[in-house]
Amino acid sequence: MSSRSRIFRMRFAIASLLLLLTGCQTPVTDIEIVPLDEGVWLHTSYYTYPSGSRFPSNGLIVRTGDSLLLIDTAWGELNTVQLLGAIDAQLGLPVSHAVITHSHGDRIGGTDVLEAQGVTVYAHPVTRRLALEYGMPVPDEILTGLTKPGSTAKIQGLEFFYPGPGHTVDNLVAWLPEQRILFGGCAVRALAASSAGNLAHADLTNWSKIIDDLATRYTDALTVVPGHGQVGDQRLLAHTARLIEAAQTVEHDN
Repeated sequence: MSSRSRIFRMRFAIASLLLLLTGCQTPVTDIEIVPLDEGVWLHTSYYTYPSGSRFPSNGLIVRTGDSLLLIDTAWGELNTVQLLGAIDAQLGLPVSHAVITHSHGDRIGGTDVLEAQGVTVYAHPVTRRLALEYGMPVPDEILTGLTKPGSTAKIQGLEFFYPGPGHTVDNLVAWLPEQRILFGGCAVRALAASSAGNLAHADLTNWSKIIDDLATRYTDALTVVPGHGQVGDQRLLAHTARLIEAAQTVEHDN
């Protein structure tokens, strides 16, 4: 076993112990798993800010044969330990693969936990580079074929599309053709959102373009999953476009 693997397993064991200890002290769960369609579940984790407010973050769990593919980790290591425990208890299938949709902590934060458990974790090549830059855990595997905006990669029948810079330079979306589910991640905002969200690494001009591209490319989508907030339909794309336009106006005025 490599030294890196030993470190990961030690961190997983520590995180598991912390989960056990804290779980005895609080009834509040930071993980929810909700079915979306046959063989597809929404996983939602909650990050608690110093103020005490809790904010949700969404990912997907997809059955692929006798195992599961995870789209994005939970928000942080401890939440990802809890997510794996909830998956085992509720679904009873192992997670074999995971795909990270960009390099922010709400997507990538639990990567080391997954890899310590033998999960193969994939990401855009730029996501791996940015993870190093941001001090985030680095996924071991690259999604091949994502060479430029408009390119796609497929894993277990799922399409991962790189539309180009938007919320971040490396944001991916996932398309489940059988269920007609579009996972927009943080490139797509929920209907309840009143702003475009975290713009620290955003390209507002191109973000408008990629929302148009998603609406054209995935006209068959019945369900659209945002990175945060309630699942909806294609109205989320139009709403996101309006929020980006508002953010562009503020940026221009400033």
